[in-house]
Amino acid sequence: MLSQAESARRELLGRLARLPLFAGLDGASLSDLADAMQWLALPGGTTLFEQGETSDSLYVLLFGRLAAVRTGADGQARTLGSVAPGECVGEIGLITGDVRSAGVFALRDCELLRLPREAFEKLVAMHPAAMLGMARIALRRNGPNQGAPSVPHCFAVLPVQPGLDVEGFARKLALALGADPAHALVSAAQGQYREPGWFNAREAHSPTLVYLADGDAAWQERCLRQSDCVLLLGEGARPPRLPAPETNPHVPQHLVMLQTGVPPPGSAQVWRSAYPGATAHHHVRSDADLARLARHLSGRAVGVVLSGGGARGFAHLGVVKALREAGVQIDYVGGASIGAVLGAGVAADWTHEQMVDVFRRSFVATNPLGDWTLPLVSLRAGRQVSRRLRAAYGERDIEDLPLPFYAVSSNLTAGHLEAHDSGSLWWALRASCSIPGILPPVLSGGRVLVDGGVIDNLPVAEMRKRLSGEIIAVDVGGSYRLSTQLEETELPPWWRLLPEFFGLRRHPSLAQVLLRAGMVNSDATVQRRRKQTRLLLKPMLDGIDLLEWKEFQRAIDLGYEFTRRKLEESRDALLAEPAILPK
Repeated sequence: MLSQAESARRELLGRLARLPLFAGLDGASLSDLADAMQWLALPGGTTLFEQGETSDSLYVLLFGRLAAVRTGADGQARTLGSVAPGECVGEIGLITGDVRSAGVFALRDCELLRLPREAFEKLVAMHPAAMLGMARIALRRNGPNQGAPSVPHCFAVLPVQPGLDVEGFARKLALALGADPAHALVSAAQGQYREPGWFNAREAHSPTLVYLADGDAAWQERCLRQSDCVLLLGEGARPPRLPAPETNPHVPQHLVMLQTGVPPPGSAQVWRSAYPGATAHHHVRSDADLARLARHLSGRAVGVVLSGGGARGFAHLGVVKALREAGVQIDYVGGASIGAVLGAGVAADWTHEQMVDVFRRSFVATNPLGDWTLPLVSLRAGRQVSRRLRAAYGERDIEDLPLPFYAVSSNLTAGHLEAHDSGSLWWALRASCSIPGILPPVLSGGRVLVDGGVIDNLPVAEMRKRLSGEIIAVDVGGSYRLSTQLEETELPPWWRLLPEFFGLRRHPSLAQVLLRAGMVNSDATVQRRRKQTRLLLKPMLDGIDLLEWKEFQRAIDLGYEFTRRKLEESRDALLAEPAILPK
């Protein structure tokens, strides 16, 4: 029978042999490597090494989770990815002799093996061929998880108000994450006085753990140190009661607001102000919202991005209807121009019938661009558009929407795309659809904001910044082409003054030219966006012009039928993992 020491050594050799970095080492090399390794405990929140430090060691993570963070020339720190148990970190700098290219921090309590430079050089001298192979494997790597977003596996549910059913919420969350609550939930009664090894064994048995951080201060602190993500749980209808916890700055905090019905306007902003360290917030009204939260946390959320395109944008309503009928769970919405205006209805969790009713009244019953004005900065005054946006969405903030949402505008002052994901919803939509020359720009804080389609008519890149899951993009403007039957020499200038209904004016209107001109710059980005999406939908909308608001229902029908066909044609491919369609 093996002694405890022999059993531990055999387990260590097995662990090292399974690591890709050491897979090519022979038995003797692997044994010498194990002898040279030093055990290291790193509490959650502490630093393993800093960016710019001398590379003096490589590390193998046994338990816990690390984060790699790089500070750029602009002074902004960016998380490159995470290091999971069984992975290595620091090996490239050790081999090349370069300084650390990023800092590495413990997201939670960790146990590691450390190989110092002196021991590494000794191993190279003893086993040159084997260590050369290891070096080649290391240099082919591109950092922790190759820059992939970190997907948490251990969560702390921390109530920020008394009287909440923390265990009931955690149990439902574990099920939504695909874990067995009997193994996933960790309460104070179970773990209060346990040694670190107990938590490691628990995680090895159940990769997803949910800590009930509703005990005393010592237990809460232990939960926070054991977690990759902290969920601050409160009731959205009640004002904040407890102060924000002191947590590891590299561990994300998500504010979870339990709701009954539609979140009241301004409620989310109160909570976000009380807990500014939260990187995201979620409204949970039902089990469906809880499932959406689980998809966000586990990197399986689906984002939908809707393009601009004037009246052709009504096709978005048909597309969304077809996606919902196919069982696609939409978890995040973003858009430009008319895509943002309609996408906000999706983010408000309106039914198809609600959206059709609201947008028919807003855009079809009367012309939203009918308020002509003295053309100093635009042809229309824009007051009707502002009134209709406020009538449709009220005074709610973007943060009050049940689904996460952003709209984009083009900042002509700074010359870049500006994403609006907080503050007044109607105002952000007004900025996003301010077609240059047709509607006046939105002026704010010295900025001149116009239609988001001027810079990016299909803002998929903004969604990718926010989401590690799948993206569906809908482009209703890319196939539109402005054309004419005339040549410049065919008609004298005075001929253009004749009314269009005589059939003698076959050139584009000024409004058509301005609207189309605002979209041309972003057409070239569509192909690049294709690589960032799981599904790019371009409904066939022949015969529908950018300003034909009366084609409302026809555009919806075309978008619906196109998407149904596309989903059916692509169903086998879309059911592959990771999937956006239910199996």
